[in-house]
Amino acid sequence: MSKPRRKTGPITRAFIKGLSIILPAVITIAIFAWVWDILRVYVVELTIQGIDSIKPYDARKLSQEELDYLPDGFFVGNGSEGAAGIAVIHSEITLKRVPRVIDLPDKYQGLTPPGKPRSVLQYVLDANGWQRTYDPVSGRVVAYNWFDYLLASVLGLTLVVLLGFLARNFFGRKFVALLEWFVTKVPVIRSIYPHAKQLVEFFFSDNKAIEFDTVAVIEYPRFGLWSIAFVTGSGLKTVQEATGKRMVTVYVPSSPAPMTGYCMIMPAEDVIQVDITVEEAMKFVISGGVLAPKEEQVRPASGPQYALTHTINEQIRKRQTAILQKSQALKKIEEEVAGNGEEPETREVDAPGEQAKSD
Repeated sequence: MSKPRRKTGPITRAFIKGLSIILPAVITIAIFAWVWDILRVYVVELTIQGIDSIKPYDARKLSQEELDYLPDGFFVGNGSEGAAGIAVIHSEITLKRVPRVIDLPDKYQGLTPPGKPRSVLQYVLDANGWQRTYDPVSGRVVAYNWFDYLLASVLGLTLVVLLGFLARNFFGRKFVALLEWFVTKVPVIRSIYPHAKQLVEFFFSDNKAIEFDTVAVIEYPRFGLWSIAFVTGSGLKTVQEATGKRMVTVYVPSSPAPMTGYCMIMPAEDVIQVDITVEEAMKFVISGGVLAPKEEQVRPASGPQYALTHTINEQIRKRQTAILQKSQALKKIEEEVAGNGEEPETREVDAPGEQAKSD
């Protein structure tokens, strides 16, 4: 006999319900944050550094407040001369050395460090009082301003769109082909770039032999077991000629991490296409089969599905009833045969307990 399920309290149910509401949002934000962090480091900040590498503006002039904040030792004339009656004038002309970031007042430490020429971006930031975070000693940029990220993101997207337009005309295609030819001649890069280009073109190219939208099922890892697969290609010519069959390449994702899986070449006749989207198939794989598409859901009827939707006691009672009905039917047949004066046909019938065990 199975033990009755223990009911959860209202606080526990509310906590679980709250988690089911907030976790999808948290996971979505975490994924976007991870993608942004990669783009920020390898794309946006590199764009900002490219802008900063061109410095058409002179160094920032120190304000009088900054000059008055600096000690007398930074200027021509020292403390002893000042005591002898020689005034120490705090101005950029009398500076003996350029002050560091750490030498300035706190509210000026985020502006471009003194004595360094400025880029257009730094000039705009200084003019509006928008500050970066600089290393207090070396003056190197530690963190950028929000305007830096906004401008670099807009500029990067604009350049990508312009590059796409240019690459669609005759001269643009020739230039891209020449650039790729040059890249493939570099010893180390040529072993990586072509494969990366092929992978990117598979997902973003307009002219693909087989779209990555064909969901199928195949018998894997053995006959009788079916796995979700994606048709990704038309197989290999050598395999197709050797087998004399039309082959296809399929990718079988693993669960719950579909990023890893197996790539296999198999006959097209052994692949059964399923009329669901890639997104629905991914949900099915990631959830371990829990989130099945509504159109593909099967009403539980028997076997393992029945076992998942009914308790053990219900199964036992139903089997005992079926065995009892079978025994009564056999007994009725024996009585009818005996009434007709014929020798009853002997049939070996398992006892109810043994039949339940065998089932």
